Amino acid sequence: MPVDLVVTFSPVGGGHKGAALALEEAARARGLRTVLLDAFDFAPRWFGDMYLRAHLAGQGLAPDLYGSAYSAANHARTVLDPLRRGMDELTFAKLRAHVRSLRPRAVLATHHLPLVALAHERRRGRLAAPLGCVVTDYTAHAVWAEAGVDRFFVGGPFAADDLREHGVPEYCVSCTGIPVRAAFERIPASRPPRHGSGERLRVLVTSGGFGVGPLERMVASFADVADVELVVVCGSAEPVRRRIEGLARSLGLRAEVVGFERDMPRRMTDAHLIVGKAGGLTVTEALTAGRPLMIAGAVPGNEQINEVFVCTQGAGVAVRPGNVGAGVLALWAQGRLPAMAQRARDSVPRGAADAIVGHLLAASQKAA
Repeated sequence: MPVDLVVTFSPVGGGHKGAALALEEAARARGLRTVLLDAFDFAPRWFGDMYLRAHLAGQGLAPDLYGSAYSAANHARTVLDPLRRGMDELTFAKLRAHVRSLRPRAVLATHHLPLVALAHERRRGRLAAPLGCVVTDYTAHAVWAEAGVDRFFVGGPFAADDLREHGVPEYCVSCTGIPVRAAFERIPASRPPRHGSGERLRVLVTSGGFGVGPLERMVASFADVADVELVVVCGSAEPVRRRIEGLARSLGLRAEVVGFERDMPRRMTDAHLIVGKAGGLTVTEALTAGRPLMIAGAVPGNEQINEVFVCTQGAGVAVRPGNVGAGVLALWAQGRLPAMAQRARDSVPRGAADAIVGHLLAASQKAA
């Protein structure tokens, strides 16, 4: 039986999967037959392992090198472009065949790797369904700008301008916002305690799904900060969790240290402030929840643009990892957190996942 919607992602950081899950949730809420596909399930295992290791090593061990590579490749056409596209199309040949076999009404991709392969099918007329691209940062690298994509869905004007510079027609771009699960939209507003009242400020420290970034320096910066209660999410990296747990114990911090967290809406509900890197989904989830952000250790490239977006909205600030504790204390003592929380909530549209699904299904009806 044909399906209504296929949503595909790559497990390169938790954000791409998080956006895909939000889209699947919105589609199922409409009663649509929906299939969620991990593109790496249809690629050789060695490719997925190599790609993920290179990505994590670049962001965690050599962020400046990662940023240089990001900038060097950020052009609509490069000398290596035909080779890159050819490799991606070959690597994901099984994905292309499987999506065709499902005979979907519409297809969405939340990462550029499956997008390249599916846009190849769309250009050649072998994929009848409209193809949508969901950009998961507040900027859009050139690798997203694939011919054959019917509609690009972006978080805001930064990414829309980037796509136009990469040759995407303006009428193909919709500023819907970045999709997050409905649970983040249901998080109630939080009022932090008054500084000096004796109540504790609850701070959620995140590291992304893989525990990448200067987490130890961020946690250590709270050594001399009183009346703060931490929850530190270390992702799936168990060695990182053990190190942070030992560090918090040695410093006498009031901290709960956890590994991979499956219920981030609950954690954000309990928090007054979010601290971490500037991954696109982490940022959007926090903004949607109405929680101020303190960004530390943003990787050059897409994360730095996400950081700029947050700061220009007045929803957060950027500090060095070793200054996080002092920065949190300053924001709290100055009474800035409530206004930042409201600006956070006002800075992103709500219902992005449902809007994206609706846009693409309308396109499929026109094409039928």
